[in-house]
Amino acid sequence: MSETERRGSPWPWILVPIAAVGLFFVLRECRQNLPPAEHATAPAVTAPAPRAPENNPAPAEPKPADAGTAPDSMPPPRP
Repeated sequence: MSETERRGSPWPWILVPIAAVGLFFVLRECRQNLPPAEHATAPAVTAPAPRAPENNPAPAEPKPADAGTAPDSMPPPRP
């Protein structure tokens, strides 16, 4: 070969694994310090004031489902 063989720098082979291991421990420490989801503070939500009964229309009576028909969203039973 007429060109001399060029060697790459050894620093990426040293620094990349060290950075990966360091990042692993940093992220693991952050994950352990996070509060659980059920203990996180949620914004305060206020319920609307209930209306007087005379302003509300009477609730409709629920119709009983026919025993012979199934809802369209349910698949037929398997044998």
